[in-house]
This record gives sequence, C-alpha cells and structure tokens, in this order.
Amino acid sequence: MGEPLPIHEAEQGLLYISPDCDRDTWFSIAGALKDEYGEAGFELFDSWSQQGQSFDKGGCKTTWRSAKAGHYTIATLIKLAVQGGWQRPRRELTAEEKRTLRAEKERRRKERQAEVERDEKRHQAMQEAVSDACWAIWQEHTHAIGSSPYLGKKGVGAYGIRFFKRSVLLVIDDRDCRCQVLTGIAVREFFRTLPRPKPEHISFLRFSHETIAVPLVDIDGKLWAIQSINGLGTKMFPKYGRKKGCFHLFGSLEGAELVGFSEGYATSASAFELGSGWPVVACFDSGNMLTVGKAFLEAGWLEGKTPVWMADNDKLNPETGKRAGQDATAACQAELGGVVHLPPAPVGEAA
Repeated sequence: MGEPLPIHEAEQGLLYISPDCDRDTWFSIAGALKDEYGEAGFELFDSWSQQGQSFDKGGCKTTWRSAKAGHYTIATLIKLAVQGGWQRPRRELTAEEKRTLRAEKERRRKERQAEVERDEKRHQAMQEAVSDACWAIWQEHTHAIGSSPYLGKKGVGAYGIRFFKRSVLLVIDDRDCRCQVLTGIAVREFFRTLPRPKPEHISFLRFSHETIAVPLVDIDGKLWAIQSINGLGTKMFPKYGRKKGCFHLFGSLEGAELVGFSEGYATSASAFELGSGWPVVACFDSGNMLTVGKAFLEAGWLEGKTPVWMADNDKLNPETGKRAGQDATAACQAELGGVVHLPPAPVGEAA
C-alpha cells in the first residue's frame, strides 16, 4: 500500500498541473482524486478545473460522474505534479501519524468500494431499463419495410434492421431509474413541462421518420439497445445502452467458412454484399470487435470458420501514436486467429 497523500498536499500538487491540459490528462486527474478521496475529491477537482480557460460547470460534473475509482490512482496526480516542478514536502511522520493516515486511507478505500458497487448496480439497472424500452420501441414503433436516405446514399440494403413508423421519444431518468417511450401529444407535453434548464438526471433521444433502427444484441439474442441512423447519417445510441459485447449479424453462420467482423452498419452491409453472402458481424466500433469475437469463440460459433477482421485504414493519431482500426484488427488476429483485411489507403486518402 503506497504512502497516503493528505488532501491538502493534493491541493498543493495541483498548483503545478495546468487545468488547460488535454482532455485525457484532465480526466485522469478526476479519476485519481475520486480513487483517493471518493466524492470528497470533487470540490478539489472542481475548484482546480475552474481556473482553466475552457471551464464548463456541466462538463466538469459529467466528467466526475464518468470517472471510476480504480482506473487511476493518486500516483498519477503526483507524477504529473512532479513533472510540473512540484516537490512534495518531506517530513518524517511519527508512528501515530502513520497509523492515523493508514486508517484514514483504509476508511476511504472501503467507502470508494461501496461507491463503486452502488454505481455498478445502478448502471446495470439502467441498462436493463433501456433494454426494456428499446425492445418496446422495436416491437411497437418500427416495421420491417421502409426507405432511408442513408441507405440510398451508402448504396446498401436493409438487413435485419427496421424503420420508424412515427416520431418516438425515449426519455431516460437517472434519478428514478426508469425510461419512458413517448409519441404524439405526449411528446409535446413532455417538452412543454420540461424545466429550464433541463435537469441533469433527465436525458432523451428522439427517433424520427426516415431513421433506421439497428439492433444491438448479445450472444444470447437479447436486445440491449438500438442504434439510430438518420437520413444525414448521424448515429446515436441511447444513454446507458449497452454496446460492449453486442453486435448485429448479417446472414447466417450455418455452413459458413468465413465470418467477417466489421465496425458500422454500412461498412458491414457492403462487405456482406461483396462477400457473396458470407456472414458479417457489425461490432459498431473497432474497440468492441475483440469482445464480440471472444463471445463468438466461447459460444462455439467460430468452429470450422475463419474470422476476417475488417476495419478502416486509419491515419496515425498524432496525440496517441495509434491507429484505431489497425490496432484493433491486429489484436483480434493475435488472440483469435484469422486474417485481417483493410482498405489499401488510409481513410481520406486516395488509393
């Protein structure tokens, strides 16, 4: 167990870290403070963040809520502060002071663990509520026949998706842990009575005519969320909609020798059409591809089949030094075998 950092020393250390840092660093500070001090660390994070030129109160609260204890530790803050020139005060602590600090750290650890467990339980409950609401939308407010400017623009067909019959509003209430599916007059009434400014615990997603609904299901066939894609190609997922491990399958796995794994709907549909009917699995983003692949392997769905990992040929990200598509497909191939297929030139460049 590392030496505890009293909160007043953390405050001193933050003087050597610019609040105008990049977003990843800013988020890591939130995570470090939350891991070390629990909710008591928010006031410090908020006061430090307020010194930044682009401070946004709502964004600060949202980032704090998103930070999970355990992902970062106070060592992250200490390292960044030292890099900025901070020298942590050094004084030999008495045996009693060490015992007090250790006891305090253990108390905070137990509080953080309880917070993590409460947050996880609540998150799971909200995922279930969104799943139920999306299933109701899928069953009652969409149909299998329709048209979409997005599909026309991409030049692909409709495979296992649905089209909205009418405008639908999905309302998600964090505080009451419930969802509502509204249509017609109920939608107008909702917006008429919605307080201004909008309460933080209320969020909503509107599905409109000519928007397609792409189902996200798990390996057991349970629908967890719906991805909406409107005529302009804007893709939206409901808040708390589960994506990890979820997918959309094109075609049938029965008798297939090849199985493609891709990212979004249009790319997957194109691969399905060009692949003479071999099944293709839309994973929705490259970071989800390995999780979905593992689920297929554990279910025995890859037996006798060669997986083909497909992703965009992304340009090098100058900040991270990574290529999301290539890195994801390489990781899938290394762990699950198969072959990798990428476009011949990076996205946005001529082949």
